[in-house]
Amino acid sequence: MRTTATEDLETHHHRWSIDDIPFSEIQRARIADDTFFFQILTASSFVEITTDLYTRNLVDYFDGDEEIRNWLESRWQHEELRHGAALRRYVNTVWPDFDWERNYERFHEDYSRFCKTELLGPTRALEMAARCIVETGTSTLYTMLHRASPEPVLSHLTAYIRTDEAYHYKHFYQYFQRYLACERPSRTAVLKTLLERVREINGEDGYYAFKHAFAGSHPGRRFRKRDYRAFSRRARAIAHRHYPYRMAVNMGLKPLGLGQRAQRITEPAVRGVIRILS
Repeated sequence: MRTTATEDLETHHHRWSIDDIPFSEIQRARIADDTFFFQILTASSFVEITTDLYTRNLVDYFDGDEEIRNWLESRWQHEELRHGAALRRYVNTVWPDFDWERNYERFHEDYSRFCKTELLGPTRALEMAARCIVETGTSTLYTMLHRASPEPVLSHLTAYIRTDEAYHYKHFYQYFQRYLACERPSRTAVLKTLLERVREINGEDGYYAFKHAFAGSHPGRRFRKRDYRAFSRRARAIAHRHYPYRMAVNMGLKPLGLGQRAQRITEPAVRGVIRILS
C-alpha cells in the first residue's frame, strides 16, 4: 500500500530523548573556555525553550485547521522544548556558575513583547513560507555547530537537533504547498516573504537571547551593541569554515518552486552572494 508524504516523514524521523545524551561524559576542558560556544548555546537554549509562546501564536493563527494545530501542539512544540531542555542541561553542566533560570526570565520578559500573533504572515501560505526560512536557519545553524564542535557530546546532541529541524522544515513545506494550492500567492509575494524573514533571522529573538546570555556572564558590565557585533564577527568566521551554504540555499529557494534548470543556475549565484555578505 502506498504511503503518504506525512507517513514517509514519520518513517525517516528518529525520535530521541534527553536520556540518550551522555551528559556525564562531557569533556569540559575541551569547551569550557570557549566564549562563543557558551554564548551561542545559551542563547539557543533561551529561544528553543520559549517555543510554547510561538506555538500559541501559530495555533491561534491556524484556527480551524486541526491537522496543523494538532501537529504543532503534539510534535513541533514538544520537540523544540526538548531541544531547549537538552541545551540548558548542557550549558548547566559545562558552565555551572551561570544562573540560567534568572537570565532566561529576563530574556522572556524582553522577548515576549515582540512575539505576537498579529506579527505573523498576511496569509497562511506566506506564513508557512516564512516558517520554512526559520527552519532552514535552525537546521543549518545546528549543522554548523555539529561540524565546528570541539566536544564530542555536543556533536552528538547537535546531530539530533539538526535532524529534528530538517524534519520540521519538511512538515512546514508540506503545509505551505497545501495552502499554496488554494491561496495561490504570486512568486513575487513568496520571494518578498522569504527575503523579509531572512532579514529577521538575527532580529529580536537572537539579539535578546544573546544580550541576556552575555549580561548574565558579565555581572556589573553594561551590555552594548558592540558586544553583539563582536559575537557576530566570531560567528561569521566559524560559518566561513563550517556553515552548509549549499544546504541553506537549496532549502531557502525551495518554496519558490523553481524548475530544475533555474535552480541549477540560481543556487551557485545565491550561495556566492551569501558567502560574500556573511
